[in-house]
Amino acid sequence: RPYNLSVRRLRSSLLLALLVGVAAAPAQSHHPVPAAEELPTYSESAGTEYVLLPVVVLDKRARFADTLDQKDFHVWVEGKAVNLDTFERDDGAAVSFAFLVDTSGSMKIASKLDMAKDAIRQIVANRRPGDDFALFAFADDEVRPVAPFSSDPTRLLRGLAGLEPEGETALFDAVAATPSRMVEGKNAKRAILLFTDGVDNASHLSSLEMAEILQQVSTPVYAIGIKNAAFDRLTEKEREELALDNLRLLALSSGGQMFLAGGEEDLRPLASRIDAEVRKQYLLGFTPSGQGEVKYRIVVVSVTKPGSWDVRTRRGYRGTAP
Repeated sequence: RPYNLSVRRLRSSLLLALLVGVAAAPAQSHHPVPAAEELPTYSESAGTEYVLLPVVVLDKRARFADTLDQKDFHVWVEGKAVNLDTFERDDGAAVSFAFLVDTSGSMKIASKLDMAKDAIRQIVANRRPGDDFALFAFADDEVRPVAPFSSDPTRLLRGLAGLEPEGETALFDAVAATPSRMVEGKNAKRAILLFTDGVDNASHLSSLEMAEILQQVSTPVYAIGIKNAAFDRLTEKEREELALDNLRLLALSSGGQMFLAGGEEDLRPLASRIDAEVRKQYLLGFTPSGQGEVKYRIVVVSVTKPGSWDVRTRRGYRGTAP
């Protein structure tokens, strides 16, 4: 791209760097997962070098389907079948969690920031050997790294306790303003947990820039939107300030989920649910050809085993054809 990018475009690029930075964390696993240098990385010249698909499968009763084999999955890219060279099924594998916490002034209302803190503490309390965690706080167009990835949660918990709500929220611009320097998590299974009340009173991203962000996120994003008790009584103009549609798109496009919680709701059960889901991920992977056009390509994953299945994964990747 030309070097005379606008500030807004630069912020969008930096947001991609943050989210893809989490996605590109090197893998360490007891199963045949690609080496660190083979895991998904993104550059505008090369595109995706390896495509890793975290997949969650539920049965018709909304229970995790955790006994499927590689032969039970079919993957298509732009309507063409793909041969997998990675398959992992291990709900005991360690996970890398990145917590992104909105610390703007509106999070003070109804103790929303305190509820987010409790949810994070719940996931940390449920940690297993090998899990690692990182914490980022954002407000006023700035994302502050509070604790880098570490399997020792001491620094994270200390930093979490010190977070205070102040400033405005540019929900996506603020994340975009984060420098690309971040310590990578060490595990193949990973998730981004975004805690916010959805108020976006300072963002400048266009719909096109938002679409670009959605195309690059390869790690499941679980967006937890915390609404006030008066949410149902908001005017149309007040609802326009909420970035819930963007949050939902961000979550669904990445293979995660969006949850809208009440301002007085205990988020700890929700945190435990997300923790369990991330551990139930299947990891499917394949190698693009490296030839032809670098573009966004739609991915479809289905389960061929008889039954009624809800299959959730990222919607696509940017790169060459398989």
